[in-house]
Amino acid sequence: MNSHDFNKAAMGVLMFLLLAIGLHNLTEAVFHQEAMAANAFPIDVSAVASASVADVAMEVGPTIEELMQTANIDKGMTVFKKCAACHTPESGGRAKIGPNLWNVLGGDIATNGDFGYSNAMLAQEGNWTYEFLNTYLTKPKDAIPKNKMVFAGLKKGSDRASVILYLRSLSDAPIDLPVVATVEAVEAVVEAMPDTM
Repeated sequence: MNSHDFNKAAMGVLMFLLLAIGLHNLTEAVFHQEAMAANAFPIDVSAVASASVADVAMEVGPTIEELMQTANIDKGMTVFKKCAACHTPESGGRAKIGPNLWNVLGGDIATNGDFGYSNAMLAQEGNWTYEFLNTYLTKPKDAIPKNKMVFAGLKKGSDRASVILYLRSLSDAPIDLPVVATVEAVEAVVEAMPDTM
């Protein structure tokens, strides 16, 4: 490479750098952005704060306590037929693919001695409450990940509540039905929550 070719190459690189710096400075001048002193689109949180508890409850859907008020034991027995392929309902019934469900509601999770539970079920603490059983029956794999139950779940809240009412009857001493919280009680809980806004 002779000096003339070297000078051309050096001049090309220099011109490219000057052009890049010039374009950068030009875009800074054209598209310069000042820091905002305040939010350009303020969010009115008063509308959220003033939303009634009933409005919020309608968005979330009915609670298990509300669903249990209209549950039907005959419907629960009919829906339970989907469960009967894997579970027995009678007192002293044997385990099948799944455990026997006598005294399940209110009982400890994964305590039927005749059944080999998955590690996920054995690691789950607590009892089969109305709330947790409702969550589990909605989508078992989400409620207790890696459990062995292959059932996809019951989409309809009325079906779940009716099955739970039927399961409640499978007991020597059925636990009390849940009570629907009054609007005043819910408002008191909401007011006691820390303000995060």
